[in-house]
Amino acid sequence: MDHNATLLEPPVLEAMPATMLETGTPQAVALRKEHVIESELKSIELNYRGLKIAGPDDTAGMKIVADARKYCKRLRTTAERICKAGREDAVAEQKRWLQVEKYVVDRIKPIEAELVAEELRIDKLREAIKLEAERQKKAEEDRLQGICNEFAKAGKLMAKDEIRNMETAAVQMLLEGARQAKAKQEADAKKLAEEKRAADAENEALRTQIAELQAQLQAKLNPPPPAAATPATAPAAPEKQPEPPATVPETRKAAPAAAAMPALPLPPAKPAKQAPTQPVFTSIGTLQQQLAGQKCEAELIADDRLALMTFARQVDTLQKYAPDLQSARAAGLTELFKDQVEKFVMFITKKREEL
Repeated sequence: MDHNATLLEPPVLEAMPATMLETGTPQAVALRKEHVIESELKSIELNYRGLKIAGPDDTAGMKIVADARKYCKRLRTTAERICKAGREDAVAEQKRWLQVEKYVVDRIKPIEAELVAEELRIDKLREAIKLEAERQKKAEEDRLQGICNEFAKAGKLMAKDEIRNMETAAVQMLLEGARQAKAKQEADAKKLAEEKRAADAENEALRTQIAELQAQLQAKLNPPPPAAATPATAPAAPEKQPEPPATVPETRKAAPAAAAMPALPLPPAKPAKQAPTQPVFTSIGTLQQQLAGQKCEAELIADDRLALMTFARQVDTLQKYAPDLQSARAAGLTELFKDQVEKFVMFITKKREEL
């Protein structure tokens, strides 16, 4: 305000000496013809000195600075062109032209330098902002990739876009849930493998018991030939007897038949013609029936125990097919289902052991 007021006061202006552009020298005349005058220089100094751009987004400010810089450059280059042309006339004239050129340039060039520096400052600021944005973007992508890798280790695949806008607490909760689910899955697989090994060992022991029982039953059904019995009415047994009496082989032949089919009622004995070996037939037949019944019952129990154990293992595998429910109301159903399956397996195992 004070500067403008000074320009409006005539006494002050008249007291000021004439400047180089206000004289009547050929140089001043030549410059005035191209509108390089003192008022233009003062206008540039007053209006363009100290111009600032508010920031990278100040489009209007950038345009004002650019226009001012272009105008200063145009006026400066005009003065330089005119002065350089006038220097060719004479050495004396050249000196005066150089003086006036320096006068104009020294007035304009500092302002122009300020404007150039301001433009460079904004360019550097823009570049710094761009680099910082790229750095932050890369850091964010690396962070998201690290979280995705942690989910992959926990057995759950997650994309970057799925967790990009999630809160940190929510991501940590989801990651912890995935880790717990994987740990439980591994523990269940280990438990299932151990139960399978135990079941296989138990099956092997059961097959061994069944084989031993079958061997015992076979031994009972096919006992060694008894000593040759002599009927009461028969004479004393000869000292050398190569073969047992004919009745004993017949009895031995009848044993497998009795074991293979239900025991048939023996024909009624005739008192008059009762064979002396009839008690032998009766006792062997009864023994065969008892052994056959024992064999059938033992085999059925062994088969039932094996079938119950297989059924229990099949029921236990249902736990791994339990659905992974996510809602709060249905979250407990999975554990309830698994608990009921485990109780049912224990019930089947207990009943099997009671056989």
